[in-house]
Amino acid sequence: MTGGKPSRGVQQSKLDKFTKVTKPRETLYVEEGESQRLPDKATSEEIMQPSLADIMTALQGVRTTLETKIDAVSTEITLLRADFHKMRDRVTETEKNIVVLRAENQQLKQQVQGLQRTTTAQGVKLDDLEGRSRRNNIRITGVPEKAEGRSADLFVEDLIKEGLRPHGLSNYFSVERAHRIPGFRPTVGAPPRTIIARIFNFRDRDLILQEASVAPPVKYENATIQFFPDFTLQVQKQRRSFLEIKRRLREQNYKYAMLYPAKLRVAQGEKAWFFNTAEEAAAWLEQRPKDEAANRRSRPSKEKQQGRRGTTNTVMNAGGESQDLHSPINNTLENSPRKRTDWFDGDDPA
Repeated sequence: MTGGKPSRGVQQSKLDKFTKVTKPRETLYVEEGESQRLPDKATSEEIMQPSLADIMTALQGVRTTLETKIDAVSTEITLLRADFHKMRDRVTETEKNIVVLRAENQQLKQQVQGLQRTTTAQGVKLDDLEGRSRRNNIRITGVPEKAEGRSADLFVEDLIKEGLRPHGLSNYFSVERAHRIPGFRPTVGAPPRTIIARIFNFRDRDLILQEASVAPPVKYENATIQFFPDFTLQVQKQRRSFLEIKRRLREQNYKYAMLYPAKLRVAQGEKAWFFNTAEEAAAWLEQRPKDEAANRRSRPSKEKQQGRRGTTNTVMNAGGESQDLHSPINNTLENSPRKRTDWFDGDDPA
């Protein structure tokens, strides 16, 4: 091209005539054929030294950039400081609330513990009151459905007088009221519902239960009728926990009785033991053969001592404490009509 800007190819051909000479921090181009003489130090520094205006411009740009970044960092620090103050205030307030809540929680804990003790005590009293309200009641099982007709109380009176025939009923013996346990009528072949009857005089009630424990089973239309005391659900649950240990006692020919509310009394000869739980009775029964073997070995010396001091009849409890067997509390062991057979425990097998 003529009269215009040289083309890229022309420029490249002109550059090919120069040779690249490299020094540290310097790169110079010289034309071919010329002496490759490097400029001296002063000339190089003069060529590479920037002007003062360029330096000031560069410094001004750096200053502007730093100021911008510093302003941004300062803004962020200010925001973080504000957030930190807010967080510190919230932590302080939270700590104060925690102290207050701990104090209130301690008070509430003490109140709950007090309420639990009160509820437990009231539950025991309520169960005791319910048990006392049932002291004149008896439970009669085995009576066929609809056998009582429209007057269950008169039916129970006749059943006791004609069927059980207890000796020594008072002249004013009567059944205040009687009814079956509420619920749907059982299907054919299912056990009939239990009848609960309230006896007017509690002495007659105790006499009926004692007679039922020793008399032959009462029959009514080929059905076996049984009489039991009426206990609360809690007492029934406690007494049923002794069923297995009572079975083992019967197998080993021990006499036993259940004392109210749920205390097992075991007798052998002229001694008796009392147990509040079935576990205590089971442990005693397991240990009994060892104790009997030890007693047989020490019997001669004991007989000599008793011959000099006289004999005593004692009752032992589960803790090893002894009581006089002929005290008023234990006179029923010898004087009760239950002595004729195994002691009546008062549990409803149903």
